Amino acid sequence: AGREADDIVSWLKKRTGPAATTLTDAAAAETLVDSSEVVVIGFFKDLASEPAKEFLLAAESVDDIPFGISSSADVFSKYQLSKDGVVLFKKFDEGRNNFEGDITKDNLLNFIKSNSLPLVIEFTEQTAPKIFGGEIKTHILLFLPKSVSDYQGKLDNFKSAAGNFKGKILFIFIDSDHSDNQRILEFFGLKKEECPAVRLITLEEEMTKYKPESDELTADKIKEFCNKFLEGKIKPHLMSQDLPEDWDKQPVKVLVGKNFEEVAFDENKNVFVEFYAPWCGHCKQLAPIWDKLGETYRDHENIVIAKMDSTANEVETVKIHSFPTLKFFPAGSGRNVIDYNGERTLEGFKKFLESGGQDGAAADD
Repeated sequence: AGREADDIVSWLKKRTGPAATTLTDAAAAETLVDSSEVVVIGFFKDLASEPAKEFLLAAESVDDIPFGISSSADVFSKYQLSKDGVVLFKKFDEGRNNFEGDITKDNLLNFIKSNSLPLVIEFTEQTAPKIFGGEIKTHILLFLPKSVSDYQGKLDNFKSAAGNFKGKILFIFIDSDHSDNQRILEFFGLKKEECPAVRLITLEEEMTKYKPESDELTADKIKEFCNKFLEGKIKPHLMSQDLPEDWDKQPVKVLVGKNFEEVAFDENKNVFVEFYAPWCGHCKQLAPIWDKLGETYRDHENIVIAKMDSTANEVETVKIHSFPTLKFFPAGSGRNVIDYNGERTLEGFKKFLESGGQDGAAADD
C-alpha cells in the first residue's frame, strides 16, 4: 500500500481489527461500501462454512482493501444475491464484480487482483505504490499529454483495449507534459514531441521494454500489440543513439547500441567500458579520471577505453542496474565479461588492466 495517511489508517485497521467486518443489516453494508474506493463483501448463509473460512483467509492476506461478511437476509436482498457469493464493489469502471467459481483463498485473491484496480490507471506519486507493488508485472504505458487534441478519444481507445487483458496486463497512462514524468520518458528514450506513444514493460527479474510496430493508437492496434506480446511474437526493444562520426577519434571511445557488439567483443582487444548516465553525480566525478585513463592507453595496441550512455543505449548482453557500472571485456573468443569492483582511481584502473582484469575484479556471483 501507499504511504498516504488514508493508506496507513486502512492498514492499521486491518492489522488491529477483524479481517472482515460482520455486517448485521443493509445499512451497515451500505456504510462499508461507501467508505472506500474498493470494498469486498462475502455473503454466506453459514458464517462457519468452509467457503466463509476461505473468504476470511483471503481477507487476512489483503491489507489495503476493507472486507465485510454477512449472513443477513436483508443484506443478501439489498445486493440481489440468492445464494452464497462474493462481490467486489468499486467506485470506477463497472462498479461491481461478482465472483464466479470455487470459493478458495487463491481464487478470491486472483479475482481481487484482477478487479481492484481501474482498467486504466494514471501514473502519479499516489498510484505508483499500487502499480509497482501489485501482482501484475506486465504494464502497457500510454504517454499521453493532457494538452493534446482528442485527448479523451485517445484515452477511450486505450481503455477500450484494456478490458481484454484484465489480470494479465496493467494499462497505465502518463501525462507526458508533466515535469515530474520527464525521467520516465528518458528511460524509454522518448521525447515529449514524440508523444502520444505506447510502450510495454515487464518487471520480472530483468526489466524489459517492448515497442509496437505501428504508431497508431486505435483500440484494435493496441489489442493486436498486446496479443502478440502474450504469444511471444515480439522481441524486446533496445534503444540506441545514432553512431557519431567521430566516435573513435578521442582517447575514450564512444559506444552506442549499434556499435557495442563489434567493439566490446572484438576478439583482439581488451575493452574497458564505463556505463554512465548524464545526470549521475558519481559519473561526473569519474569523468576526468576516465579521460586520463583513455589518454594513458590512447596508443596501446590492444587496450580500448570506452564509455556508453546507458540511459539512451541498451544491449542484450549487458544489463545495467546502477551508475556508473564498469565492465571489462577481455580479448578472446569466449565473450567473457568481468565486473570491476576496485578503487575508482587512475592507479586502481591501471593495475586492473595491467593484471589482465584480475586486480580489482568483482567476485563471481
